[in-house]
Amino acid sequence: MAEIPFTVSARTARLIGQENFANAGGAIIELIKNAYDADSLIGIVIIDPLDDQILIIDGGTGMTEEKIRSHWMIIGTDDKLDDPLSTDERIKTGAKGIGRFAIDRLGSQCYMYTKTLESEKVILWSVDWEKFNKKSAIISDIKATLDYTEHTSIRDIAKDFLSEYKLDESILDNWEEDKGTIIKITNLRDDWHQKSINNLYSNLELLVPPKIVSTFNIHLFSALNPNEYGKVESTVCDDFDYRLIASNDEEGNINIKVYRNELNTNELDDIGFFASDIVANSSNLYGKEIFEKGFFQIDTTLLGLIPGFKDVDNNLSKIGAFDFEFYFMKRGGGQEKDEIKKYPYKNVNYRDRVKWLNEFGGVKLFRDYFRVRPYGEVKSNSFDWLDLGKRALQNPTVTRPGYKVRPQQTYGIVNISRIHNISFEDKSSREGIQENDAFSLFKNILIEIIGVFENDRNQVMMTLKKIFDEKNKREKAKEEARRKAKEKKDKEHGDNGSGTSEHDTDTLVDGVIAFDEENEDLKDEQKLLRVLASAGMIVTSFAHELKNMSDSLLPRTSDLKMILSGLLDADKLKELPEELDPMILIDDIQDQDKKLKHWLDFSLGAVRKDKRSYRKIDLVDYLKKFERLWNSILTKKKIEFSIHRGVFSEVFFQGHEIDLDSIFNNLIANSVDAFNRPDASSVREIKFSFEYDIKTGINVVYEDSGPGLEEDLVDPNKIFLPFVSTKRDEHTGEQIGTGLGMWITKSVIDDYNGTIRLTKIRPGFQVNINLPAS
Repeated sequence: MAEIPFTVSARTARLIGQENFANAGGAIIELIKNAYDADSLIGIVIIDPLDDQILIIDGGTGMTEEKIRSHWMIIGTDDKLDDPLSTDERIKTGAKGIGRFAIDRLGSQCYMYTKTLESEKVILWSVDWEKFNKKSAIISDIKATLDYTEHTSIRDIAKDFLSEYKLDESILDNWEEDKGTIIKITNLRDDWHQKSINNLYSNLELLVPPKIVSTFNIHLFSALNPNEYGKVESTVCDDFDYRLIASNDEEGNINIKVYRNELNTNELDDIGFFASDIVANSSNLYGKEIFEKGFFQIDTTLLGLIPGFKDVDNNLSKIGAFDFEFYFMKRGGGQEKDEIKKYPYKNVNYRDRVKWLNEFGGVKLFRDYFRVRPYGEVKSNSFDWLDLGKRALQNPTVTRPGYKVRPQQTYGIVNISRIHNISFEDKSSREGIQENDAFSLFKNILIEIIGVFENDRNQVMMTLKKIFDEKNKREKAKEEARRKAKEKKDKEHGDNGSGTSEHDTDTLVDGVIAFDEENEDLKDEQKLLRVLASAGMIVTSFAHELKNMSDSLLPRTSDLKMILSGLLDADKLKELPEELDPMILIDDIQDQDKKLKHWLDFSLGAVRKDKRSYRKIDLVDYLKKFERLWNSILTKKKIEFSIHRGVFSEVFFQGHEIDLDSIFNNLIANSVDAFNRPDASSVREIKFSFEYDIKTGINVVYEDSGPGLEEDLVDPNKIFLPFVSTKRDEHTGEQIGTGLGMWITKSVIDDYNGTIRLTKIRPGFQVNINLPAS
């Protein structure tokens, strides 16, 4: 049996090079990264559309003839993979061994001058990329040329090129040793006009974050306008409303600092913010001294950020150390009179801010301080790679619970490393990271970090709005009193000009009634939406019992048995084993149909019109029906269910029956889900205890014997916020629960001026609820 080798067509190189880089700017950035990997202190790019050439110059280690033959000429070399650190201990930015094919994307002819410190002469390597188009050619048929020049100084060649373009040679001052590489690319494939060079300069500004500007300087020059560009200064974000800095170590311990810069602290004090409930109930997180300090700090773990995540594939250990800087910058606001009264914003030049965001906004990903494109790239499909826009659709309003930030208001830097984040591998094109469960989990962790800022801003702004609304009501009441007093005074002086006509009174009364009716309709719709959401979550919890539904669940099996009994031989049926007897099988189906019908009746009954009526509800009668309904359901799930009433025999609740359903059904649905968790015990109990007190009203204690809230949930009261759920995909950490159940429960209770308080969170779960009685 013969063994035959694989080979590669020459066209493959074209696919790797010319077609694998999205644009010419990306190809230049790839070659700049090579300069950094070679320990160069500078990277110089000269674009000359007039002479149809591009020059890329660096003062790095250069290459010997042997290095060119054994590494540069081998596609997919593992040099950087095996040796990830440069001589100067820089972490090399690439590992695929295909970055050199970026040259092909830029032009069809290439001339590379290179010299190491030990070499006596400069080597010239050249290639005609069009040879790769030769029909039926294989990769080994294509040859590059290699020769030693008469030049003994690579630095002098660089000086000659700078002199040719009348550029200041002082940019070579840091290039002390005679080594480096110069790549000259001709027969350019792109039309390098002013706009494309501007775009390249902007991308280079974002290529390297400010931290390493001092160790690697990039220069860009254009023959079209030699004085316009020059040294590329890394963009710095010093204008922000919020700044968040997060640092995660190898053990998954994460430190988060949140800097507040949106509001004037002194004006917050004048408004009364520091005397509000949020300060008293937040362990001083919102105290005046914290605002004056400028930031607060949270120390937690990755699991603490994503409570409920089971990590069945051990993906958390694959994340590794990383740093994350996130900036929030609103694009406007604070200009209207009411806005200024509500929110004491600091003065901002929104025009300049919006201009900066339009050019540099978005969360950027860096590997070893070099940009990984196209993440966060403005006007690209990958601008919002964290899907912040989809989250913002849930609620972009900061004064409503569950606020989510819009991607157009953000800037960020995520820094990972080839050494610490080995599971994040480049795509072959080096245009992005390979999508896998570990990277998806990483994105969800970043979203949860952003959530720390969102929650803080949400709490502050909702508190300010509440303070304003309360004060505004008092001001309106005062104004109304003044108006009434003036009317009375005018009447006493015989001035009837300010009196109100009978027609005006009727109009006013009609308008108030119409508004009340519309308001009641909206409230009714809100109640229905709540109960539909609750019923939907219950149906989801028991979805496997509600499949294959039909309008004739019970009659269909009875009719089938009647038809078959007239067609089948009864004696022969007796000879069949039970598992093959069609009559027995139909009986089994009928039992399942009864169960399905029961659940359908329950779900449809939850939205009956009479349940949406505002009326006096006999709580004793309600509890009897409620217990009877749930007992039947939970018994099948081997859950012991009980309701303990106090000594009261007659208590009335003034409200909507669907509101009571929303409260109690959501609690039970959550308990059933908890019993299915792997950390749940074999004891499965749900208990309601009801007491009535003439002073305090209806007091309810709800408890279950489940495992309780997830241990990683640092702040248990977050369960009352919308879209907060500990139900997560066990591979990627993505939130899969709606996060609405407990928020709906608390919203209903709040509407009745009741209270809900967590009294036990683990193991087991218990809440105390108080509702007013009529």
